[in-house]
Amino acid sequence: MLRSPAHSLSLSVMTLAAIACSNPPSAADGAPGDGADAVDVRADTILREDAIEPADVASMDAVVTDTGVSADTGVSMDTGIRADVAPSDAPAAACSETVSTAAELQAAAQRLGPGRVLCLAPGRYVLTARISLGAGRSGTAMAPAVIRARDGRGTVTVDGANNEEAFFFSGATFVALEGLLITGGQYHGVKLDPPSADIVVRDCEITDTFNGTDASSQLSPIKGFQVPRVLVERTRIRFSRRWIGNNIQGIDCNACPSWTVRDNEISDVRAMVGGTSGTAIQFKSGSRDTVIERNVLHDSFIGISFGGFGNPMGWSGQPWEHVGGVVRNNVIYRCEDAGITVLYARDGRIVNNTLWGNGFTPDVRRMAMNLRYQNNILDRALNFRDGTMAAVMAANNLVLRSPTDGALFLGAMRGDFHLAPGASTAIDRGMSLASDVMDDIDREARPRGAGFDIGADER
Repeated sequence: MLRSPAHSLSLSVMTLAAIACSNPPSAADGAPGDGADAVDVRADTILREDAIEPADVASMDAVVTDTGVSADTGVSMDTGIRADVAPSDAPAAACSETVSTAAELQAAAQRLGPGRVLCLAPGRYVLTARISLGAGRSGTAMAPAVIRARDGRGTVTVDGANNEEAFFFSGATFVALEGLLITGGQYHGVKLDPPSADIVVRDCEITDTFNGTDASSQLSPIKGFQVPRVLVERTRIRFSRRWIGNNIQGIDCNACPSWTVRDNEISDVRAMVGGTSGTAIQFKSGSRDTVIERNVLHDSFIGISFGGFGNPMGWSGQPWEHVGGVVRNNVIYRCEDAGITVLYARDGRIVNNTLWGNGFTPDVRRMAMNLRYQNNILDRALNFRDGTMAAVMAANNLVLRSPTDGALFLGAMRGDFHLAPGASTAIDRGMSLASDVMDDIDREARPRGAGFDIGADER
């Protein structure tokens, strides 16, 4: 069923420009390098349709201009921002302080503390130093610290300029970034290093964080390393061109426990070099208990990499690239390689996702243990590589007649993957997975009819 306007998650096609890739953190990342994320080059392609302490902080010059971005909270057809998603669960706390220049922002960020809400007046804030948040800049579970666009999403741009990233968490806990458009920066928009924890990125857009010129470096708008309990929701991540290197992700995390990535749109994550890498969402190197749900991912090289080619023994003390977690209710389309790839993962669940028009088979590879793969609409048959079949419980997955067969959907060619009334092979044909999948991509309860539907949408 379609979500009501108050809880609408658009599945429409966004016409966006191209971009970058998928590999290891460099020394510049602040985390150990993990070597290249080897990804097989596949010949199959498809037609494209559509955290530092205060002493390390430099002073900042103020450069504030009109952003030229509408403050409307709906979908911006100019930027493709998907802002028509579920509203915040609680009313926004009042501003403790409002800033209007980059220098004021940098100074005020160092006054963050429990319950303090730093609001940014509309404008463009061009940073001369990254905003660094150490342990002294923390909130609490009951009174988080917040950095927010005062007048809502689309009114504030934070430009990382030539800094490695715009926001660097190196110990702060219980901090939220809300409603910001983050751009610039050499390699990241937001980077999170230990002992940071309990960070939220909500209602933001992060784009074109590629001012760096080192093609061997890792690039991702959101980068995490050994940081627990991060929530990324209702955020748009994209690039306007391909990255010059071959190591790029939208969200990338090594040895990260208990992240939730939900209700986001990520696209155009591709490499220039060879054009054979770039992953929208990647969790590896011993990451665990990740929840990846209700995202729309498209026009990248790979959609989701659950596991990878990292360093789990070195960074998490066990051999598996990913442990536990669930990938559910995502729509992934027009990626050049696999919509979902699972690598060296155990105890995970891949359930009720919809894949369409991707360039290679969804696969399970390297090794697997106790993996469940159920109720998915797949654009190609599930590919058990490297002898993984015996370790996967696959059931009730529906394979399209061809990768771009749109018969099940209301409008696949325009990016609408809600089930059509006549999608009899998907409606009520799924297994009951009530403990894992209680709703669909539109937050509507499952089941609605005689049984669970297959795929991300419950009609």
